[in-house]
Amino acid sequence: MNMDQITIANLRCTSHIGCKEEERKLPQALIVTAVVYLDTAEAAQSDDLEKTVNYAHLAKTIIRRCEESTCQLIETLAQNLVQACLEASPRVQKATIEIKKPAGMPNGDYAAICITRSR
Repeated sequence: MNMDQITIANLRCTSHIGCKEEERKLPQALIVTAVVYLDTAEAAQSDDLEKTVNYAHLAKTIIRRCEESTCQLIETLAQNLVQACLEASPRVQKATIEIKKPAGMPNGDYAAICITRSR
């Protein structure tokens, strides 16, 4: 089986996230990159969207899950988002989520987590 990649890079999202109460008062900016791994040969041959992942729909799902999230840790949010990627299509065999959180890093650009999960 081919393991092709579809990437949604640097999706700008917001979430009420953080362990401190003051962090959670206002939504914080997050930058999310999602990579889904699947065989796209059948989609390419047939030119049929149903045989791949609709990345526009997946991007909207990621944005919505970030906005609705009540978790404190970016680790928890990353797990929730990677699960959404795996649920996007039975064709998805593996997914990677990276979340960058710029807030709270006075001497750096951001804190980040990157996780990969498989079926």
